[in-house]
Amino acid sequence: MIILNDREKKLLFILAGILVTGICYYFIISPIVEFKKNSDDIYNRNRLKIGKLDEIYAEYREIVSDKSKLNAVASQSSGIGSMIDGIASSLNISSNKVYLNEKPGIIQNEIQKITTEVKFEGVPIKALLEMINRIERSNVPLKIESLVIYSGIKERSRYDSVITIVSLSKR
Repeated sequence: MIILNDREKKLLFILAGILVTGICYYFIISPIVEFKKNSDDIYNRNRLKIGKLDEIYAEYREIVSDKSKLNAVASQSSGIGSMIDGIASSLNISSNKVYLNEKPGIIQNEIQKITTEVKFEGVPIKALLEMINRIERSNVPLKIESLVIYSGIKERSRYDSVITIVSLSKR
């Protein structure tokens, strides 16, 4: 057996202490610190995901409310031909209407897209602009897809127009 003096014994104790400290750090402290760091990263990522999920849910609620409003308005409208006739008669231009064609389009989610084309001849520009204004301000889900205005042949102060309107109707 090897006999160690006090100095060597102290060095062995210091070396054993360093080894125990290194092993404790490597197997206990380092995994705990790494776990805490990883859990903080995961927590931050999850918070970001929850924020995105809240944004998506708010957008979803907005879309659902818009869809319910659209369904309510679309169920009330059965086409815009009668509305255009009413507006034209109130502006005294119903006799200037040449034709009104309604072309039913595709049906998607029980809502049908209807394209209406109206042609007027010899209408004063003021009455034509007022009609367009009233059509756009109506509570019917529609969009004026195209508007063609050209000067009339008969009089300079009167115009011919073709208005194409796309509307939605519940089916």
